[in-house]
Amino acid sequence: MLTPILNEIEQRFKLNKSRRDKQRFFNTLEIGFIWDALTSRYQTLDTTRVFLGAAKDSDLKFILQQGEKFLNKEIERLEQLSVELGIPTTEKPPENPLSIFDTEIFTDKYIYQHTLAGMQSFLPTLVVAFTHAISPMIRTLFEEFITEELKLYSDFLDYGMLKSWVSTPPAFRM
Repeated sequence: MLTPILNEIEQRFKLNKSRRDKQRFFNTLEIGFIWDALTSRYQTLDTTRVFLGAAKDSDLKFILQQGEKFLNKEIERLEQLSVELGIPTTEKPPENPLSIFDTEIFTDKYIYQHTLAGMQSFLPTLVVAFTHAISPMIRTLFEEFITEELKLYSDFLDYGMLKSWVSTPPAFRM
């Protein structure tokens, strides 16, 4: 309940501050989490684009396209924050990656499982960033990312179950 109020106070306090002055409001961990999230999103976007070129299933292609839009939205927010705070960024992935892979070896199931594993491995990164952030603005940013990622993960898992692409352990019987 206090978060919107604290964010508003933090934003007003930072208004008309120089980049150097704004940097004092954040610690090195928070800046590192922003850099790490942006770098990870760049890598994920690059992989998603390669998979888009290899996917055959029209539903999977549509989901990957939606994922690309989601990633671009998060990247834009992280880039804006990086510019505002003077955080150096890594090179952006190319718009149209040239695949060095034989895309015929990528099955839709492989693409799905690799994407699901990526989502599973990124969720703890977001949680750690959220729990270690001191700034209400940074906590809110990562809280929004966690919420959105959890919704996407749940929907993506349900989609994989419909396609029978989720590796499930055997049923436990007594």
